[in-house]
Amino acid sequence: MTRTDSTFIRTMAMSLAAAALLSGCSSTRVDDREAAALSGVELYERLCSSCHGDMARGDGPVAPLIKTGVPDLTLLARRDGGEFPTEDVRRAIDGRWDRHAHGARDMPVWGWQLFDMSSQNAQGERAQVDSMIDRLVNYLQSVQRP
Repeated sequence: MTRTDSTFIRTMAMSLAAAALLSGCSSTRVDDREAAALSGVELYERLCSSCHGDMARGDGPVAPLIKTGVPDLTLLARRDGGEFPTEDVRRAIDGRWDRHAHGARDMPVWGWQLFDMSSQNAQGERAQVDSMIDRLVNYLQSVQRP
């Protein structure tokens, strides 16, 4: 096998692994019945840890594949002058805050990913999604480092 062949095989293997990991990140669906019982920690583990890492420090297994980098979520308050930016975090999770100046959005828009479009009760579905995002935000606030 030539050097070019081994480089090609390694590149293809990395690409397939990245595609598998990223598809798991962006297509996660939380069943409505199950969502009511999931804590912020459980939602984080299911939806966020593959990119942000188990300890929310931006070192998940998918992080090296994200060109824009994955932030350390334990330093959000420190970066915001010591106060946790609750509304900014909520908007980043649900997709209302899209920072175009920083490049393309690599993070899934969980406000849409979690919303069950087949639901006949849009208001109830929105309340369910808001509750899940609130639990995520509360969890992230609890893991802040000084």
